[in-house]
Amino acid sequence: MAEDLKTKTAKGVGWGFTENVLGSGITALANIILARILSPADFGIIGMTTIFMTLSTSLVDSGFTGALTRKKDTVKADFDTVFYFNLTVSCALYAVLYLCAPLIASFFSEEILVPIIRILGISLIINALGIVQRVILVRRIDFRTQAWISLASSVTAAVIAVTMAFCGFGVWSLVVLQVAKLAVNTLLLWIVSSWHPGRLFSKASFRSMFSFGSRLLITSIVSTLWSEMYSLIIGKMYSSSVLGQYSRADKVKGMVTTNISTVMQKVSYPVLSSIQDESDRQVHVYRKVLKTTVLISFTAVFGMWAVAGPFMVTVFGNQWLPSVHYLRILCFSGLFLPLMMCSANVINADGRSDITLFLEILKTVMGLVPVVFGIFLSVEALLWSMVGVSAILYVIHAVYVSKVIRYSVGRQLMDILPVFVVSAVMGAAVNIMNMLSLPQWLLLIIQVAAGGVIIILIYEFVYRCSEYQDIKNELKQLFRKILRRG
Repeated sequence: MAEDLKTKTAKGVGWGFTENVLGSGITALANIILARILSPADFGIIGMTTIFMTLSTSLVDSGFTGALTRKKDTVKADFDTVFYFNLTVSCALYAVLYLCAPLIASFFSEEILVPIIRILGISLIINALGIVQRVILVRRIDFRTQAWISLASSVTAAVIAVTMAFCGFGVWSLVVLQVAKLAVNTLLLWIVSSWHPGRLFSKASFRSMFSFGSRLLITSIVSTLWSEMYSLIIGKMYSSSVLGQYSRADKVKGMVTTNISTVMQKVSYPVLSSIQDESDRQVHVYRKVLKTTVLISFTAVFGMWAVAGPFMVTVFGNQWLPSVHYLRILCFSGLFLPLMMCSANVINADGRSDITLFLEILKTVMGLVPVVFGIFLSVEALLWSMVGVSAILYVIHAVYVSKVIRYSVGRQLMDILPVFVVSAVMGAAVNIMNMLSLPQWLLLIIQVAAGGVIIILIYEFVYRCSEYQDIKNELKQLFRKILRRG
């Protein structure tokens, strides 16, 4: 049983990253092309809608996804109940967004936001139609199917959006990129899923999951306010162009931190939930998840910090040069996001969503400090204060993890420290190469290659890390399968 769980988890991580590489990678490629065609102001306009769309998406889910994923003994009524509730809420929220669109446009002094919000709002209903099918795949730790669905939907949306951008549709190509991806994704989920909604809405099932899910809902809302309030302040206090530069830097940072965190969260949550009554195994699995997460995320974050300048100029163009400074600061705050998401994951898996809610509220309250710096000083002051707040918040998360499972703060920090040192050494060495007078594209290639070599040499000969060996073995097996098929 233990070996089977380990195998499923390893495959889940592998396919989870494959899904992100295929899905998010294609979307990222589309955004790169769009960034070279469109202006920072176009991306800033979309950034102004993010907090409203993300909050609405959280309300549609209402924490039921986490509750349904965690529930051990499910019946058809559970899935039907979640489906109809999500669909009803999504329709209601779309109506609210439709009516409030003029007010949002007036707040930012951007009239084009009215039709944009009304079109983007349709994605709430589309997303609600596929939530249950997605949960079923997550419960099975079937990320292979999700990976192929993500690839198909991302490619379709990317082709349509890029074509529209070349044809002069401007910001609307970014709108279509989001809506089309969700539409194709949901359609394919319905095609591959054997589950379809019946007529079994159950009040008992609703009450059972709502008692757990309601706290996750509030947690999600508070988390969204924390993560998106900065875009709101920058968009209001500065300009759509400045917001566009910040949003670009934040998205590049998110390609590293958010994608890694999301994969590890999606894979580890059902695993940790399945062993929630086995404390020793839970500690063992969580330590493995934490150390694997920091190995991947710290390496990527320090690498991105070092190559920020050549990367932004080479990939997105000179018009995005102002975002380089933002990105380098955001990378430091990005170190702590995967750690906090790991902490929240094990706390939720143990059924303590009340603690997660408290932590999110605390995070939002402390997040007001950077807002003050942004209003009265500058965008840079806002970003540096985010770094300090994120560091403090992680320590608080670690304290609560130690209260839920037998994993002390000291042990957590000691598990993280060696990887932090290795990644920092690599980042510093690669950063020195920025002094070379080379074309930016060539410098980027040399930096990436050098960073990879440094990391491999350290983990092979200096610091023998079992998580590194696990990742290396999984990659070897993957290449062997590819060669056999070839």
